[in-house]
Amino acid sequence: MNQKEYYQTLLEALKRTDVLRRTALCDPDVGKEAIYASGQLLAATDAAGLPFSDGQVLEETLGCEVQLVIFGGGHIGLELYHMGVRLGHSITIIDDRQEYCNAERFPQARCLCTAYEELFTAEQPWIRPYFIIATRGHAYDELCLRHTLGLPHSYIGMIGSRSKIAKTFSNLAKDGFSAEQLAGVHAPIGLDINAVTASEIALAILGQIIAHYRLSKNSVRLDQQILHRQATGESHILARIVAKKGSAPCEIGFQLVRFPDGSLAGTVGGGVIEAEVIRALHQMAENTHLEDRIQRFSLDARKAGSLGMICGGEVEVLFQRR
Repeated sequence: MNQKEYYQTLLEALKRTDVLRRTALCDPDVGKEAIYASGQLLAATDAAGLPFSDGQVLEETLGCEVQLVIFGGGHIGLELYHMGVRLGHSITIIDDRQEYCNAERFPQARCLCTAYEELFTAEQPWIRPYFIIATRGHAYDELCLRHTLGLPHSYIGMIGSRSKIAKTFSNLAKDGFSAEQLAGVHAPIGLDINAVTASEIALAILGQIIAHYRLSKNSVRLDQQILHRQATGESHILARIVAKKGSAPCEIGFQLVRFPDGSLAGTVGGGVIEAEVIRALHQMAENTHLEDRIQRFSLDARKAGSLGMICGGEVEVLFQRR
């Protein structure tokens, strides 16, 4: 399977479920990958090389970056937006009122100003997003919940009183929605912190979402824009964190990509280590004889202190031609 087909398969699989990625970290297979869903092999960068040698293999659960889809651009939606931007989340705002759903109010979000009924007639680019239902009325909330329950998602939460939620769930149950489907809805939405103000409610909601996506310590969230470029077959060199010691500001799965025009996307944590990884990426681009390899980068406490930093540690980075 070529690289384009591999990443297309990965992208389509992520729309349905989490994907297990196994990466060989030892010669002679270093850098080879295979992806699985529900225990079944989906694709491999080098199927002829399967199974990998008996050396070390990194296993990661792959998902996509956190995508907040917020139904309702009112005061709670606005607070969710500001906090979500600070958290680095991709955000979509949906409201049928132009004054509450526009680029001036939400400059870093994708704004869909449309009737809620019409929204669900078109395919959207979301990959199992986090749906937050906080419209201006119970009827709209119920409408959005009906439709989102039938879409691939990572989370659904709906704002409202317990009596409103009970009535909404009763209506949906009468129309054939199962108890299992309804039990998966976070309603009342958010952590129970006795929130009162819009800011406190938004904090409770995002706290619950963070707790949800941080459940798995081996979870890696991939950048959707990078994935789409990979799925076009565009060649690139990938640097991935595959091991970490100490307090380096990164996690296993962080990645930085260099494309043929020299542009970069992603991050391996920033700072001195990222600068060194970028130099290594450019060197690999210039020297076509360099093969996939693992390189260690360290920032001991003494060096970190001399640079005015409080973090140190060591990371191992896998460089892959794709």
